[in-house]
Amino acid sequence: MAITKGINIGCADLQASGGIRNILIRTWKSTDVVVYANSNVLHSITSISDTASTDNPDTAIWFNYEFKDELPTFTSTASKENGSTMFENSLTFMMPVMDTAKSAALQGLMDTCMMAIAVGNNGVNYVLGVSEKYENEKVPVRNQTYASMTSVEGATGAAYNDDSGYTVTLSCKQWEAPRIYTGNITLFATAGTSKTT
Repeated sequence: MAITKGINIGCADLQASGGIRNILIRTWKSTDVVVYANSNVLHSITSISDTASTDNPDTAIWFNYEFKDELPTFTSTASKENGSTMFENSLTFMMPVMDTAKSAALQGLMDTCMMAIAVGNNGVNYVLGVSEKYENEKVPVRNQTYASMTSVEGATGAAYNDDSGYTVTLSCKQWEAPRIYTGNITLFATAGTSKTT
């Protein structure tokens, strides 16, 4: 791909907020359909849907993981070796208080191929575990660059004002820059769910 444009920084970019507002996670399904947008100004995902959805085949159900404010981070680190550039993407968040419901949720994340969306306070939706390059062409069960839970640290803390809870990290390796989700996200007020279209 040739360089065809530069980048300008606007005033809104300089005033944008950092941090993460929502974390949405789901398991890859064999009936998932992802629509990518590629151009000299677009490197995004416009739609993630589950064609077998009983709600609507043009939507996908996600689960909202709440966290302690101002602690989640989405990071993307690129490195080049033998002519190939690899991006290591990770999403880290902290769920306060160690209890049985959170332990069960973590157990569910342990052995599944996931995708995640980190909704930024700046209005940008960062995607983890979905990549067009090296997607699984033969069996559409998952993307080859799916996200997995790479670490969990549970701590009660020692002092009264110490944090108590689980710090979770989801990670994936992919061979393209992380994509931004530009489709619709509908958050539901109950059951910790949401959907994308």
